Amino acid sequence: RAEIGGFVASGTRAAQTLRDVDTMARKFVGSLLLLAASAQEFFDSERDACTSILVGRKASTDGSVMTSHSNDCADCDWRMSYVPARDYPEGATRTIFDGRDGAYPRLVDPARASNLVPAAGVEETNTTGKIPQVLHTFGMWESSYSLINDQGLALGESTCSAHLVGVGVPDGGEGLFAIRQLMAVALERCASARCAVQTMGDLGAQHGFYGEDPGKGGAGESVQLADAQGEAWVFHISGGVPAKGAAADDKWRGQRGAMWAAQRVPDNHVAVVANDFIIRVVDPEDKENFMTHPGLFELTQEAGLWSGKGEFDFLAIMAPDIKTFSYNALLPPIPMYTTLRMWSVFRTVAPSLHIEITDDTRAFPFSVPVDTQLTHLDVMNLFRTHYEGTAFDMRLGALAGPFQSPNRIEGGRGMMAFPGQFARSPSIPRTSYTMVGQTGPDIEAAVWFAPDCSASSVFVPFFARALTGDSAGQFDEAAFGQGSMQELSFTDGTPPAWWAFDFVANWMDLSYRNMSETYVYPKVQQLQREVAEHAAKAVLASRAGGGEAVLAMEQTRLQRRVADEWW
Repeated sequence: RAEIGGFVASGTRAAQTLRDVDTMARKFVGSLLLLAASAQEFFDSERDACTSILVGRKASTDGSVMTSHSNDCADCDWRMSYVPARDYPEGATRTIFDGRDGAYPRLVDPARASNLVPAAGVEETNTTGKIPQVLHTFGMWESSYSLINDQGLALGESTCSAHLVGVGVPDGGEGLFAIRQLMAVALERCASARCAVQTMGDLGAQHGFYGEDPGKGGAGESVQLADAQGEAWVFHISGGVPAKGAAADDKWRGQRGAMWAAQRVPDNHVAVVANDFIIRVVDPEDKENFMTHPGLFELTQEAGLWSGKGEFDFLAIMAPDIKTFSYNALLPPIPMYTTLRMWSVFRTVAPSLHIEITDDTRAFPFSVPVDTQLTHLDVMNLFRTHYEGTAFDMRLGALAGPFQSPNRIEGGRGMMAFPGQFARSPSIPRTSYTMVGQTGPDIEAAVWFAPDCSASSVFVPFFARALTGDSAGQFDEAAFGQGSMQELSFTDGTPPAWWAFDFVANWMDLSYRNMSETYVYPKVQQLQREVAEHAAKAVLASRAGGGEAVLAMEQTRLQRRVADEWW
């Protein structure tokens, strides 16, 4: 009697049978390895598929406008950096770095922030070019992406598919900007969402834009903006339309590097971007609610994307339909990867609309009016769901295992071997961090930052005003500004907060239902409320005469407390 894997053979023909099975198995495994290698581009591109929710000021309880971003990147650099405000002389230039990779160290530029030093064998970051520098740049809090500046302008991000694929300098093209660098320059130069939209659009069009991920699947980007004036905007950008010749009379010379449009979110609405464009009919004449590339209509006709007749539906014209579009030719489309997240947000904030689940993103509206106004704690909880209590409850079913874990490992051969789609929630194991940017008129602007996956993490504040004054940039750098996913030491200083949250999130899978419901999730909610209460008291003390120093001191204390309690 002999056995290979789960195949058992016995009797006189056992040896020959096993040799035949072994040969077939080797061929089968070899085929799978080839398929897996061919599909690697898909798995790599999925690493940075993020969720971003935008809340208008009348959709919130306190009049704040909020943006957000779950940085769902398997290997991104989660360190927080303080980028101080600076003045520059006439004629100075601004170096543009390759913005595709957020892995540690995401950027080597100690002149920008003191913790952006060489590490892990990386001595420098590749550059793509230079642009003229402005005389003054604003200070900001920055992680893998730039988050909020000292003017209270906050940004969130989500990568999208697009038809127009830009080629950057790193790949032999001419594009200088990926989205990380566009966002960084926008926060350096702008106090308002409108300024940031115009800045990112103009720089992309003039100098060229390229996606973070390869091919159409990562050719587009969406940035969700919230500002201290109380406006919320969604900005979409993709690669541009190259000139077909070197005609001297080219009307759009110097503006072909990117196509873009932006739409304002109504004050009482919520919008959500989950790796697909959401702007529909564009009306350039409505200056209050739309901003566009001046040649959007003409250049998309030149590119063969639009006939020039009827309404200009940005989603339908600029992006492939994810119902039929595959990120990789070997894999089927996965439209519910996007639609489940959109449906979850809309059904939560506007249940009276009875929005049904669908695999068609084009069936969803750009935004929805809320039934009940939201707090920043509510927005945090929108990122913590695994669709509990719905037909898509990720704690249930065979994939949840005996301990009812909602965590799924994406990629692998199973996606090619079995039909269907597994649920994808806003909180997933590969999340690097989640942020909620809160700002608006008379609002103490801040970015709330949660390391690792949002379901089992606690958001801590980084105030915009703490970027100014004598204590500018003070925060718990040991817990939130140092370290990486590549190594951890319990004896070399303070262990980073990310590792504490990551350890607990992983440990929970040993007995998920019991650990999460009995211990972790109640603690998350309790500690989150306490952090919010202490932050609110610090805001009052600051406005009563304590100034920016009170905010800087309290955010540092809260960051330390949360890290210590989780360890």
